[in-house]
Amino acid sequence: MGRCSLSIQPAGLLDDALRALEPTFRLDNLVALSSDRALYHGWDRLLKRSVSIRVHLAAEAPGRAWFMRETETLAQLDHPAIRHVYAAGEIASFAYRTANWIEGESLADALRRGPRPIPQGMSLIRDLLAALEHAHARGIIMRRIVPSTLMINTGGQGVITDLRYSNWCLPYLPPMQADDAGAAYMAPEVRAGEPGEPASDVYTVTANIYAALTGNAPDLDPSQIVPPRQLRQAVPAAVERVIVRALSRVPKDRYYTATEMLEDFVSDAGTFQVLAAAPAVTESGFERRLRRALGDDYELLEEIGAGGFGRVYRARDLALERDVAIKVLHPALTADPGVVERFRREAQLAARLRHPNIVAILDIMGRAGLTWYTMEYVPGSNLAQVIQRHGTFSLDQTERLLNEALSALEHAHSVGLIHRDLKPENMLIDPDGRLRITDFGLALALRGGARFGGATSRSGTPQFAAPEQLLGERVDQRADLYSLSAVAYFALLGRPPFSGKTPEQILAKQTTDDVPPLAAERRDVPREVEDVLRRALRSEPAARFHSASAFHAAVRGAFGGFLRRLAALFRPES
Repeated sequence: MGRCSLSIQPAGLLDDALRALEPTFRLDNLVALSSDRALYHGWDRLLKRSVSIRVHLAAEAPGRAWFMRETETLAQLDHPAIRHVYAAGEIASFAYRTANWIEGESLADALRRGPRPIPQGMSLIRDLLAALEHAHARGIIMRRIVPSTLMINTGGQGVITDLRYSNWCLPYLPPMQADDAGAAYMAPEVRAGEPGEPASDVYTVTANIYAALTGNAPDLDPSQIVPPRQLRQAVPAAVERVIVRALSRVPKDRYYTATEMLEDFVSDAGTFQVLAAAPAVTESGFERRLRRALGDDYELLEEIGAGGFGRVYRARDLALERDVAIKVLHPALTADPGVVERFRREAQLAARLRHPNIVAILDIMGRAGLTWYTMEYVPGSNLAQVIQRHGTFSLDQTERLLNEALSALEHAHSVGLIHRDLKPENMLIDPDGRLRITDFGLALALRGGARFGGATSRSGTPQFAAPEQLLGERVDQRADLYSLSAVAYFALLGRPPFSGKTPEQILAKQTTDDVPPLAAERRDVPREVEDVLRRALRSEPAARFHSASAFHAAVRGAFGGFLRRLAALFRPES
C-alpha cells in the first residue's frame, strides 16, 4: 500500500503523534486518515519487523473508549485469520496500537477487478470460519465484517482486521447510519440492533464469500438474494447449497455454529486436509475421499467411466472454470510405489503430446492416498458405445477413423511413445465425429510387468492386443498398428477379428493368421482396404507395416484406388 493523498489533517495532533512514536517506530506510509484516526505502515526499530500503527488522535473524542475497547478485543485473539495486536499505549493526548502488517489488498479492492477465483473463495470460507470458531470460543461475536476491512494477503489467506462492531464494543458503538455501506454484510438481527449470536457471524462471513464469488453484495432482504450459480455458473453446487443456508433470514435456519458450517462445507465441497489412507474403500466412501482430496482444485460432477485401472469423472476446474476429465487410479494400484512412479513417468511423457486427435493430459496429482491425472474433457462417447448404439461404421467413417488414428500414432511414435492399449474404449468420438485417443502409455506404467503385457479391454479380455504383447515379449510401434487394425475390424463388423473366452484362446487364433474375411459380411469394403487391414494384423511384427506412416500411406492408397475405380464406372464413354 502506498501513501494516501489526503488533504485534511487534524491540526497539530498528527505531528505530535509522529514525534512521540518516532523513537520506537519508523512511520513510512500514511495509509488512511479520518477526523480522529490515522493508520500507518511502519517499521518497529527494536524488533526489526514491519507493523501497522493505528493512532487515535483526540483524547476528548467520543471514539477514544471505543478505540481502546476494540484494541482490547483484538488482543484476546491469536489466530492467523485475525489481525494480531502486538502492543498498545497512550502518550499525551493520543492512543495507539501496533499490529502485524498485512501485505495484500482488501477484498473490496480485489472485487474492483471482478469476482475472485473459485479456489480463493473456497479458501476464504475455511479461513473465516476457522477465525469465527476461535473468536466464539472466547465469547466474541464479530457482528460486522465488510469487504473494505477484510484483507487478502499475498498468499491468498483472508484476514479480519476490524472488530469495532463486535459484542465486546457494544456499549461504545454510535447509532448505526441508515446508509451504512456495510449493512448488506450484516445479519438482519444485527441491523435491527440486536447483539447477535454465532449464527449472526455465520451470516456476515457468508455475505463476504457471496460477494467474493459473484462480485455482488447480497440483497438486504435475504429472501431476495439471488443464488450464486445464477450469477456465476462456475460456483460449485455444493458451495451454493452451503451459502444459501447460511444466508437465511432467521438464525435458527442457518448453521448453529461456524464449526457446523465448516464441517458441512468440508464434507461436501472438499478440503486440502490430508487423510489417512484406508485399506478398504466403499463406493460412497471412495467418492467422498476423492472429493476431499480434490480440495479447491476441482468440483466432482459425475462418473463417466470405469475399468480395471480406476474411474473417470467429469469435473469442473475451479480456477480455469472449465470442464475436465479426471482419471483416478484404483487404490490397489497406487499402493505399490513402483506403479505410482512408472505412472508418473509415463504420464509426463504423454503430457508432451499435442495433437488434435489425442486427448491432452493437463496435470497429474496425488493427495490423501489417491493418484489421478487430469485431461481434456471430450463430450461424446467412446467407439464401443457408438457402435453399440448406432451400429457399425460406414466405409467413409472407417476411413476417417483410420486416417485420424494413424495421424495421432505417427505423432506419438515420433517422440518414442507407444500406446500399448488401443481399444474402442480408449477411442473417443466427439460431437463433430472427430477421433480423440486417450491413455497413451499408461498400460505399461500400470501393468507393464503383468501377464499378457498389460493389455486390457472393458470385457476383461485382450481382444485388441498384438500377439507379442500377449506373449510378454518386447513390443514396439507395430503393436499399436495391430491394435488399430483390430479396432477397424470392430468398427466394420461390431466385433474384434479374433474372439475367445481366454487370452490363450485369442492368442491361438491370432498366430494362425487366419483373419476372418470382411467381404463375407461387408461387401462394400474394397479388396484393397481389406488387404491393408489384414497385413497390419499379421502375427509376426516383421510382416506388418514397419511404421504408422507406412500404414497411413497404404490406407490412403487403398481408399484412393477404390474411389478411382468407382469413378471409372460412371465415366461417360468417349
